[in-house]
Amino acid sequence: MAEPVIEPVPQDLDMSDDAEYDFEDKVGVEKDLSNDGGCKKTILRKGEGWQVPEAGDEVTVHYVGTLLDGTKFDSSRDRGDYFTFVLGQGKVIKGWDVGVASMKKGELANLLCRADYAYGAAGSPPTIPPDATLQFEVELISWKSVKDITGDGGVIKTIVSEGQGWQNPKPADEVVVTYSARLRPSPSPEEAAAAAAKKPQSAAELGLPVVASSPEGGAVFEVSQAPCSGFAAALKSMKNHEKAVLLLKPEYAAGVAEVPEGQQLEVEFTLAEVHRVDTPAAGVTKKILAEPQGNSYMKPSDGSTVTLAVSCRSLDGDTVYEEEKEVTFVTDEGQVPEGLELAVNSMRAEERALITVTDPALAAAPEGAVAGGGVPAGARGVVYDATLRSFQKAKEKWEMNNQEKLASALSRKEKGNAAYKAGRLARAARQYGAAVEAATSIQERDMSPNPAGDADGPSTAALLAQAKEVRKACANNWAAVELKRKNWAEAAKQATKVLELDPSNIKALYRRAQARIGLGELLEAELDIKSGLLTEPDNADLTALNRKLKVQMRELNKKEAKLYGKMFAALGKGSSDADQQQQQQQQPADAAEAAADGAAPMEADA
Repeated sequence: MAEPVIEPVPQDLDMSDDAEYDFEDKVGVEKDLSNDGGCKKTILRKGEGWQVPEAGDEVTVHYVGTLLDGTKFDSSRDRGDYFTFVLGQGKVIKGWDVGVASMKKGELANLLCRADYAYGAAGSPPTIPPDATLQFEVELISWKSVKDITGDGGVIKTIVSEGQGWQNPKPADEVVVTYSARLRPSPSPEEAAAAAAKKPQSAAELGLPVVASSPEGGAVFEVSQAPCSGFAAALKSMKNHEKAVLLLKPEYAAGVAEVPEGQQLEVEFTLAEVHRVDTPAAGVTKKILAEPQGNSYMKPSDGSTVTLAVSCRSLDGDTVYEEEKEVTFVTDEGQVPEGLELAVNSMRAEERALITVTDPALAAAPEGAVAGGGVPAGARGVVYDATLRSFQKAKEKWEMNNQEKLASALSRKEKGNAAYKAGRLARAARQYGAAVEAATSIQERDMSPNPAGDADGPSTAALLAQAKEVRKACANNWAAVELKRKNWAEAAKQATKVLELDPSNIKALYRRAQARIGLGELLEAELDIKSGLLTEPDNADLTALNRKLKVQMRELNKKEAKLYGKMFAALGKGSSDADQQQQQQQQPADAAEAAADGAAPMEADA
């Protein structure tokens, strides 16, 4: 018989090398798993998938062991029972810990184990002679993943049945779990060693009584509000529909069952459902009730045509404002309440979600709304039960030519101006941001699938010039929005963007000065005001802001002088930390008050 091909497992992969590495499992090819010839594996039948067991996992195998002359010395198949052991813990010969760790579920392989990877110089009389190299035909039936979730042995999770997908629940997600808990004594080291040689038995198999269980239909709670800390820790590592057995120390079981010292709580635990919760915008939360089928992650964007089945009710659920109906609308066209639209833009086709809008401005329905019109004026909020039936996306920016990008930017600017005048500041900020993004994407070389030539419209130079003006106007207006919202840092950031394009822009200097006053950066604010006055010495707004700044700086100087006086007086007489802290905390508050009391932001650019 021909000698098998030995293929060593590569350890250090030089990706710059031209060599090609083939990691595909190959039947009949011998691999040196230990890299020293001590444990070699030949696959007889490929396994399933790509996962392999890890150290600490509880693996179940069938095997037949023979000497090199073919003499059989042991076989689980002859006994008619699987063999189960904990991988990587030295519970079996070294060759098995190495070999089985490389196998996939259902794989059948031959392990060739040199004496130092088997029973060594002593052998195992009378069936295994000294210094014997052994062969094992091993079939990996299955394994249970065993993890120390908390790192201190407080929560040990053994996966009984793998879950679906790849996401783990987040603290804000709502879950439905079923569980059944039993007390079991913690084994002594001697008992643990004796049990390791046998197939493990669960508390249920031992007939121990149930001390706590979930209600019919499962327990429903947010992960962060789990009945015990052990449940919360385990859930963060689980996938939807995963089944596991948890072993909890007393401190991790508190809230579910009282566990006496010297015992542990064994819990049969199933994550039946995950209702993922996210926040599309401040004042809007979305809880997914039904995940869409398939792997598409496409979502609507502004300008998409969507078809939605939707009903709405009051926050307490007592009042139904609108029964379920199917509506079709274009997003970002003011056809539904803004809070509903923001949530819809985060959904996938066939997704069903509960959308809770607690910001009255986002819950208010625009005139002629196709959904949400039944919500009474002044309502504290609304809950929508919505299913996204289908949608047709609007053009993405990469699909647009330069002329279309400019048109999009101008449209966004107009929508931002309308929102600003209506006092809908969050919407105005989003629109100005989108306008800046669209205008910035206009490039000298049109790389879109359908570029527009000079004959079809303005020249590239003209488009770039218009785009620059849009960027300046929208960033300036965005800064004005953030000043009204007292978001000083964002206001300063947007004003700075304008000044990068136009260093002497009066509105941008004025707005950045206001923002810097709000941030307590009085010297920097003074520099902006002086720069503006150099360009327009008679500017009334800058002059008024300069007066207010000087008053503020004088007040700050007085407080600092008083603070330092106290500090010097306190030398040798003990600390006046409380007074110092109060003075230091007051400074930024005073600056913010001065900014808020300053002249209103200049009107938005047209």
